[in-house]
Amino acid sequence: MRYSGIPLILLLSMMACEQQPVAPSVDGAPAFAKSSIDKNSVLRFQDHFANSWTDANSSLRATHTTFPIPFGDEPETDCGPQADLATIDFKQVGVVDPVDFFASELHLKASGPVWVIVRDLDQAGDCYGVKLIAEGPGEIRYVDNDAFGVAPGEFAGNEWGFKGSGTLTTPDGRQLTYRGTAHYTVKVKGGEPEFTRILERVSLR
Repeated sequence: MRYSGIPLILLLSMMACEQQPVAPSVDGAPAFAKSSIDKNSVLRFQDHFANSWTDANSSLRATHTTFPIPFGDEPETDCGPQADLATIDFKQVGVVDPVDFFASELHLKASGPVWVIVRDLDQAGDCYGVKLIAEGPGEIRYVDNDAFGVAPGEFAGNEWGFKGSGTLTTPDGRQLTYRGTAHYTVKVKGGEPEFTRILERVSLR
């Protein structure tokens, strides 16, 4: 198993609203069919996205998504998008392994519009079982030094991060400015990878 900032198989979408930090979820493998690789080893594609993190100093959790995320087996109708939104742009640059694509060394960037949901995990409510603080349209930026990450037994490392922003609306109609940042690293020195949270911040003003 490889450890990376972005899995190539769509994670269970509910994971994006759980309390643990979640790597971005993209429908990567099917996207290859609609992507293009040029002679400079540049891979461009569009795909859906879902990612969440919880502020390290509070109980605020921000979720960024381009599609409806169910609550268990049921649709969540009290918050979040109720239909698929537009996909966002991804760009991978690096060395493509012609034998094993998943062994390629690719730097990844992604950006585009998302729906942002900010909840308070310490208060009960109707948005995935906790209180909705604010939600609305926003933007996400994502950078990953190695799209396919690292694997046990290697001597390698990877670093990735996100920046989110948006103008969100509270349940009572007030508008708040959202800023969010998350930064992670993973290192492996011949054994098991060591994952580190460098920064997780969710700010509403």
